[in-house]
Amino acid sequence: MSELCQVAFSQVDITPDFQVELIGCYRKDNRSQGVLHPLYAQILLFQKSGETFCLVAIDSLGLTKALADDLRTRVANHLNTVISHVMLNFSHTHSAPAPSSFALNGELYFNYLCEQILKCVDDAKTNYSPCKAGWAVADTWIGENRREGCTVVDNRLGALKLVDSKSGRPIAVVLRITAHANILMSDNCRISSDYFSIAREKLRSYFSCPVILIQGAAGNVKPVGVHKIFGGKISDLERIADILVDSAKGLEFKLDNIEDIRMFSREINYISDVPSETEAQRIAQEALNTCGIDGANWLGECERLRKAGINTQTLQGELQFFKLNNGCFCGVPEEIFAEIAIEVQEKVNDPLVFFNGYTNGCTGYLPHMEEWEKGGFETLYSYLTYYPFHGHVMPFRKNTAEYLVKLVIDNWRDITAI
Repeated sequence: MSELCQVAFSQVDITPDFQVELIGCYRKDNRSQGVLHPLYAQILLFQKSGETFCLVAIDSLGLTKALADDLRTRVANHLNTVISHVMLNFSHTHSAPAPSSFALNGELYFNYLCEQILKCVDDAKTNYSPCKAGWAVADTWIGENRREGCTVVDNRLGALKLVDSKSGRPIAVVLRITAHANILMSDNCRISSDYFSIAREKLRSYFSCPVILIQGAAGNVKPVGVHKIFGGKISDLERIADILVDSAKGLEFKLDNIEDIRMFSREINYISDVPSETEAQRIAQEALNTCGIDGANWLGECERLRKAGINTQTLQGELQFFKLNNGCFCGVPEEIFAEIAIEVQEKVNDPLVFFNGYTNGCTGYLPHMEEWEKGGFETLYSYLTYYPFHGHVMPFRKNTAEYLVKLVIDNWRDITAI
């Protein structure tokens, strides 16, 4: 009889008690004005056959890849494991602190975030229980495509339930959902986890255990029934949460011992091109006319790169897998479009393979080829504002999604053939 997998859950409040700069949308004054909903980090630890794996969910817009790797390294060292055994998942709330040196108290908040998460790891280490697990999938309609002329949404509500194998007590449920956490936008200056906080509490009551929400392929998906730019009202938070609870009632779990658990990474090299002066001027003018975005700083950065002889920018990325028995979360640090996750699921012919964005960072939108060619805010104009955080001034080349899908499929076939 194989060794039983041990699992532990813990969560910690990561809400700052000092003023921060909110990130995620334009506000006349980005300085936070109190707290609407607390922010949390949640941790699941798994131990089997001498290996430790750590799944972390964080109420945050996301970290740069460098900061995410810093945090993962700290957690890995704390657990005496390797960085590829730590997976971060960001809710992508647009009412959370900007944890970077560019922002008010950004470095202070990042260090606080790390300290709180390490405390959470310590707490989880004292709570291990032998575990059984089961996957399930249902449909949910919390999101809708926000791109002009597009209707595609990955409406799968993916679920992983963990229970104590001795008592049958539920330990936690992980739900993979797909919809931007941006109901609260420019008219909100209070810290909030958006609909995640309310949804978790309602779902906790339904499942009688903690619930972890993981963001899926939401790069072009907004919460249903809210404006794609201005967001919605506080009442919409409750509405979206209620849809999730109703959807969760369709989940049916079959629990088994955890026989196969793996977490590993594959490196990716992303390439983007620096625009010519003429092209950059055209893009900046279009962004101003279409979205009211001031691209002056972005134009200056493009000019600096050209003068330095830099015509392309290459970023080292990462594709990470978390496989447990017959299901899988895999993800990249980008805001991938829903079509990409659906293509992966269809080509592997398995509804329990969930390809996610917002994993181990957040470095910009990643559209599939058709939407790349259309341009627009997600695929182009957003870089005029967020290039300092993303580390590149233009989107990755248009064949990037195609390459990424192939990489996911090839790796999935390799690990399921073992």
